[in-house]
Amino acid sequence: MNTTISNSILARDLDLNRSGYTDTLRKHPLRHIMTIIVLLWIAYAATNFRSPLSPIVLSDDNASSAVRQLIFGGAGASAIGLLFLTRNIGSVIALNLPLCALAGFVALSTLWSPEPALSAKRAILYVFCFTALVTLVHSSQQPVRKMLQTIVYATAVIAIVSLLMYFALPKIHSVNPARPGLAGVAVHPNTLAPFLSIGLILSLGMSAQSSREWLMLRTSQAALAFGLLLTFSVTTWLATIIGLSFYTFLSASTYRRGIIQLLIVGTLLLGTLIGWKNVQATAFETTGRDASLSGRDALWSIVFNEGKQHPVFGKAYGAFWTEGKGRELVQTWNPRQSHNAYLDVWLDLGILGLIGVGLCFHGALFTHWRRVRGDCGSPRRRAMAALYAAAFCYMLSYAFAQSFFLRFDSFPFLVLTWSTLLITNRDHNGINQEFPQIS
Repeated sequence: MNTTISNSILARDLDLNRSGYTDTLRKHPLRHIMTIIVLLWIAYAATNFRSPLSPIVLSDDNASSAVRQLIFGGAGASAIGLLFLTRNIGSVIALNLPLCALAGFVALSTLWSPEPALSAKRAILYVFCFTALVTLVHSSQQPVRKMLQTIVYATAVIAIVSLLMYFALPKIHSVNPARPGLAGVAVHPNTLAPFLSIGLILSLGMSAQSSREWLMLRTSQAALAFGLLLTFSVTTWLATIIGLSFYTFLSASTYRRGIIQLLIVGTLLLGTLIGWKNVQATAFETTGRDASLSGRDALWSIVFNEGKQHPVFGKAYGAFWTEGKGRELVQTWNPRQSHNAYLDVWLDLGILGLIGVGLCFHGALFTHWRRVRGDCGSPRRRAMAALYAAAFCYMLSYAFAQSFFLRFDSFPFLVLTWSTLLITNRDHNGINQEFPQIS
């Protein structure tokens, strides 16, 4: 009798796998390991595992690369093992073909790399990280809620610890000597700020189910907002303002969206009347930034000329920014990126890479909005508005000052990929199942 029942259960599970879904993955007891691994991933990305009691030290070295490889490699190996045990590798690939194809192109670029060993190592880590996120999404019963809770509360802890360091310890532990502003658990304000910014935006998509959850959420939002203010990261402030505006627009009723559209048009007309050069000059003067964007315009020019040597396929994933390449190009400092996410994709993967990124992220999010948005005022609408706001404000603003595309050690790309996987999820734990519409 038991044998018959076991065989029938096995047959049913195999049928579910053959149908192209991953129901068996959400029943496996080891699935919770993926959440723990991602929390370690976030902690590493924010802190490099620097002790809060250690002072911030200025260094040009690429520290903790072995730790990064261990975490990302362990994440990928755990995910592949879980997919293998539940016989879901084929189903996961079929459900995420565009992003899997992009990961395949990243790996394929090793074939034309002038640094094949370096490109192969970085491409393998990319594929491993992507596999870990895909597995986490498909192994969760409520993947959107899990993502929001994981990101918001993890970033809130980062904010609270950073604030405690700032006010309770000497400033050498929480402020970078070369850059004023709260660095906290990170080594630079520009590293810490995106964690606080994205956590704050995504917190707007959470719905508290009890007074305890409400208190936790409001405390988290206060810590995130205060910490972000103390970073004095103008680039991230701007991205946050745009993100909050996106959220307000996407979550509003049709009538309110019309009013917001009129305000946007009015602002654009006012800027045109004043003159955008005057607006730009005032903005630079107010924020204390120079018109060259801290030398980025010169860097962009140099890097663009380098990229023209391999315009279609790029130099290969991770093959351009080798150790010391930045100092070789600009002499006066040692950048490890072009400070433009789109430019760095072009350097690595050429025009084909830019097209791939545009289709997999910008295009996918844009075309799925009507399908996933939900009713105005519903928990689903708030959650989707928060995911879209966090994704688009960083793609349309932050990406023109900092590089993060195709870099899983960069928190904005981790969140962007996770959000895209959730929004495009066609599995049995997709948005329609997690947030059913009431007809």
